[in-house]
Amino acid sequence: MNTSNHILVLDPITYTGGSKIATREMLDLLDRKNNKITVLTANPSSWLLRNVNIIKMRHPNWLPISEYGKSYWFRQLYFCLWLLYIRLFYGKIDVAVGASGPGIDMPIYMMKWFFGYQITQLIHGPVGLSRSIGLCLCHAEHVFYLQSAYPSLLAALKQVWRKESTSVQMEKQEQLLATHHFEPFVNGISEKNRPTPCQYQSPQIFWAASLLKWKGLDLLLDTVEATKVELRAPTTICYLIPENNALPTTQAPRDIEGITWHHQPTNLDTLRSEANIFVSTSHQEPFGLSILEALMAGMCVVIPSDGAFWDLILTHNKNCLKYKPNDMSSLQHQLSIANGNLNLITQLGQSGAHLSQGYQAEKCYLPIKLAMEKRSITSLALNEVKQ
Repeated sequence: MNTSNHILVLDPITYTGGSKIATREMLDLLDRKNNKITVLTANPSSWLLRNVNIIKMRHPNWLPISEYGKSYWFRQLYFCLWLLYIRLFYGKIDVAVGASGPGIDMPIYMMKWFFGYQITQLIHGPVGLSRSIGLCLCHAEHVFYLQSAYPSLLAALKQVWRKESTSVQMEKQEQLLATHHFEPFVNGISEKNRPTPCQYQSPQIFWAASLLKWKGLDLLLDTVEATKVELRAPTTICYLIPENNALPTTQAPRDIEGITWHHQPTNLDTLRSEANIFVSTSHQEPFGLSILEALMAGMCVVIPSDGAFWDLILTHNKNCLKYKPNDMSSLQHQLSIANGNLNLITQLGQSGAHLSQGYQAEKCYLPIKLAMEKRSITSLALNEVKQ
């Protein structure tokens, strides 16, 4: 087997999330005959892929989880040792993929000059404001980012030239961002991973995310508790507990009548198909892969009107329902409307499913796939002509 291109994916995050699901979809598109894939991860259960080396990276309890200062850099040096291990025992690395963001994927930049690989950086949310992150963005061969992260990229790059005049900073930013070095993308789902269609027999609410505070589960729980028991739609909550994480989280599960809890279920697709109202409570969700999955499943999607990605794409009462951000009474009102009108659930769900057809992984991730394979659109076109 010709495996001339060795791709290494770094994943030091200890819990599953939308960014991992998206990256997994990207990797699944790669040709295994010409690409050897190694995933160095603290969470192997997130990477169930065919013909891929999954290397579990231990994350000891004594390892600091600080996002800045000496503790942060000590943690990055620890991960660098794992990169050295991969190089020694799994061979030359041609492309290193940062699956989260420069601040988390820092070790691949620290070891780039020793190993000589190219870096493909994926950015699924806002990056931190630091000069080191800005320098990383300059040194990656390819940076693919969700559009919502763009302002934070500008701010980080500005730190690189912070000693220059404002006009020089702007000029250098524009020159860099105008190159093919940076490219926006949207997430997609492949046909084989398309969610099972939901049921339209009786209203049922579905929520799925981690317990990080910014995911907003508290808002849904407060809304359910404020609703009379006899007026509550059955609610299914699927949740992940972030480990080795410094960010605030919601305490769950809670004993609330009408809510069924599932901790990191393996049958998530089945549980989603048994419901038909998907509720997003995230604060400024950068993309929301779970929303796309709900749309593809034909669910009635309920989202905040917060100017985030899906708020700009979806239309209230056409293919979704919208509520005022962080407003319990507004969310309660929209859920009451959906719960009392099964025809509306069906209509909005089917309209959303139609819109979701434009988010196919094979098309959305093509530029990223080519970057990982060290190919270009031009070379792809030439190969198609030859064939």
